[in-house]
Amino acid sequence: MQYRYYGLLNEEHFKDCVKAVCDCLGYGAFNNANILLTETAIAETDLGLTKDSTILNIGVGIMQFDKIGFNDVKERGIRYREQILDYLKIDIDKVELNYLAYNPYLSVLFARIKYKLIPDPIPKTLEGRAKYWKKYYNSSAGKGTAEHYISAVKKYS
Repeated sequence: MQYRYYGLLNEEHFKDCVKAVCDCLGYGAFNNANILLTETAIAETDLGLTKDSTILNIGVGIMQFDKIGFNDVKERGIRYREQILDYLKIDIDKVELNYLAYNPYLSVLFARIKYKLIPDPIPKTLEGRAKYWKKYYNSSAGKGTAEHYISAVKKYS
């Protein structure tokens, strides 16, 4: 068994987090939000196998949220507050960024909210999802590339 960071017990634990979150917030137009979330975790932290080594710990949790991104998702995601509270029993208004550090469930939840706020549907292909991740999740300021995303996913698989 490989040790995982960010409070993740094993790959099955991650799948359970993704399923619960997608059951609440949906799987997207092409029924593939679960795939995008898993690939995002692979691109960001090798699905919890790689710890953030930056001195400032810029990325928090398995999905590597920064303060600006977290605050944006929390503010704009408030429209899903009641739905999340009813289904998952989590009040996103009370969640703080540091809670995501060792709680993969919350980290996945905020990543799903972030992706749900994007009007464009999640692409069907790995290449499309890699570009989508770069544009909307990693951003132009992020050091990740679509090529890194694809490589990480293929390596993990």
